[in-house]
Amino acid sequence: MTDARESRRDFGELGRVVVKVGSGIIAPAGRLDPHVIERMAEDVTALRNTGLEVVLVVSGAVAAGYLGMGREQPPTTVVERQAAAAVGQYQLMTMFAREFEKCDTVVAQLLMMQEDIENRRRFISARHTLQELLSRGILPIINENDPLADDEAKIGDNDHLAALVTSLVTADLLVILSTVAGVLRFGDKDGPSGQADLDGAEVIHTIEVDSDIDGHITDDQSETGVGGMRAKVRAARLASDWGVPTIIASGMESGLLERIVDGDEIGSLFVPGAKRLSERKRWIAIRTRSRGSIVVDDGAKRALLERGASLLPAGILDVGGDFGIGARVDLLDATGTSFAVGIVSYPASEIARMKGRQSKEYQEVLGYKYVEEIVHREDLVLLDPKASNGESFDDGEEDG
Repeated sequence: MTDARESRRDFGELGRVVVKVGSGIIAPAGRLDPHVIERMAEDVTALRNTGLEVVLVVSGAVAAGYLGMGREQPPTTVVERQAAAAVGQYQLMTMFAREFEKCDTVVAQLLMMQEDIENRRRFISARHTLQELLSRGILPIINENDPLADDEAKIGDNDHLAALVTSLVTADLLVILSTVAGVLRFGDKDGPSGQADLDGAEVIHTIEVDSDIDGHITDDQSETGVGGMRAKVRAARLASDWGVPTIIASGMESGLLERIVDGDEIGSLFVPGAKRLSERKRWIAIRTRSRGSIVVDDGAKRALLERGASLLPAGILDVGGDFGIGARVDLLDATGTSFAVGIVSYPASEIARMKGRQSKEYQEVLGYKYVEEIVHREDLVLLDPKASNGESFDDGEEDG
């Protein structure tokens, strides 16, 4: 973590930016603010007028819809939130479309769910759709499909969704607009606390993505939000896995987007590490959950970590879960610590039958042999041991 005050930030050549705007900005006090949406439309249009392509990730469907359900307070149960989102999504997009139309901008709406990330065909389809929209000068506006996504199918929060979209569209910069000016420095005595204590705190302007900054993160959320600063930091760390810098800054002032991409020292910049995942490994890494686990012995773990080997059946100690071919699984060492994720070439039942055996025994045990590897090296992504949250990934390949 550093505080070097450079006059300008250098992002290199920017072509595409993902901007995430949360409920705390669009719907302060839990209600949509048309003046804020008008200002956001003007700011995003100014950014597009510089020649940049922009993808907008927004929250606010629940905030837009719960009054129409006859509720005075935001809903708390899953079904009520789904219903409120169904009412509010149309209103939210209508308001955005109206304001962007004033700026001569056509918008398109994409509602995404976990399955759109998990399923390779749908992932590629979403990428192609977004590429086509951007090539035609249309502004994509993305939200999670809250009316249909229950807890099992949800991506999570829209900060996480924005990081996934950053990979999906191969963006050069992620900007997360918050109700605060960035990650704030708290003294040991003060500690992160409520919103009322944030006013005089100092913004940490530059943060190495693997820095330990947990002592400077609050869990405050807006009335209708599900994220908070901790979610934003997780999103920044995830975007770093594909080499994308992230800015967390205030969305309460007009004109900041242009100044941010211009290099002004606004908000907190998360500087990504030097390593970048290949396109296929990005998809493996960003899939939102694993379907099972494989426990390996110390020798197999060393081979995977140190020699870049594939996982063979001889090194497997145990199998957890009921999964099929092509599922993402966690790789665990003998202590139960997760150190990698990978895509399996065999279902769980057959991996369990082959555990501890040699590859030459496939035909004898299973009656057939598909491939040698349970998890091929090209389908394996190592967890970054420096990441405290277990969600950051490390691999020696450059994105090509």
